[in-house]
Amino acid sequence: MRALMVLFVLLTTIIMAGCVQDSEQPAQETDITTPENTDEVTAEDDEDEMDITNNVDETLSKDHEVLIEDFKFKPTKLQISVGDTVTWINMDSAAHTATSNDEEFDSGSLSKGESFSFTFAEVGTFDYICTFHPYMEGKIITEA
Repeated sequence: MRALMVLFVLLTTIIMAGCVQDSEQPAQETDITTPENTDEVTAEDDEDEMDITNNVDETLSKDHEVLIEDFKFKPTKLQISVGDTVTWINMDSAAHTATSNDEEFDSGSLSKGESFSFTFAEVGTFDYICTFHPYMEGKIITEA
């Protein structure tokens, strides 16, 4: 239970740090208290632990961008985590696609300024091309 409390405080601190805007005022310290009887575990504690874990997974997901520019995917190779979302944005005047070789995702035709997003739910390496210009290649590597 104590480890769960420490994990909760640590994750809360990390999440809050991402929400704080830069300012010239110093951060205020916060007193943290824990219950006196930490050895007692109940079914409610187990449910709370699962809720915290589920919320953390959603909070840690990130969004990434791949620009389609000068007939290239930029970056060509992108390493992400499972649950992250990649958005391809066409910056060229020509139409392009972002189409995986294993048919996992396909943007369809993207005109200039259009975008396509895909959330990666599995660990793996996903090679993709532009079907209009097959020499345009990219790779997404997802890790747990």
